[in-house]
Amino acid sequence: MKKISQIVAYTLLGIVVIGLILSAVLKKDFAPNISIPSYASGGVEISEAGLAKYDGLSDKDNYNRFVNEYNNSFKLTILYSVFSGKISRDQNISNYGKTSPSLNNGFVVTFNYPENQVLKTNGTIYHEATNSDNEVLFKKVFFAVESDKGLTAHKIYFYSEANSAYYELETLANFDSLYNFIRQLPMFAEQD
Repeated sequence: MKKISQIVAYTLLGIVVIGLILSAVLKKDFAPNISIPSYASGGVEISEAGLAKYDGLSDKDNYNRFVNEYNNSFKLTILYSVFSGKISRDQNISNYGKTSPSLNNGFVVTFNYPENQVLKTNGTIYHEATNSDNEVLFKKVFFAVESDKGLTAHKIYFYSEANSAYYELETLANFDSLYNFIRQLPMFAEQD
């Protein structure tokens, strides 16, 4: 009987250890429902906040690396998301108003779309609270990418030409690697 108890205990311990290892390795995606404009459309722009430096990611390799870094910025390990209380992917959108948000630090990434996009959150189409029949359409998305922030809440802004209004979405991201990638682009590389 003692031997059976030990086998059961070791089996349970093994299951717990494997579960912890898997939850520390497997990732959960907190990416917003935004498609990145294609390379051919030239719809990705990066500028340095407050400066006239600008890069349109015209090099396909840099564009592909940007997409990879951007997508990875929204991935958290399951273990981290459980302990941080961020297991839910729910994201909130609010009407920011008609005045453009001021992004003064780091880099500003802008996505420009040739066609209207439908604003979505948590897999559903976003509707204004004042008029629930109208979906919000946008052609421009922008957000700040700052250094050494780690995993924090980030605000992403959508501009609706039809409403002449900005909408704000808050989500979790770690833009450190994306920041480092942008910093090494020729336009933004530190000059010695």
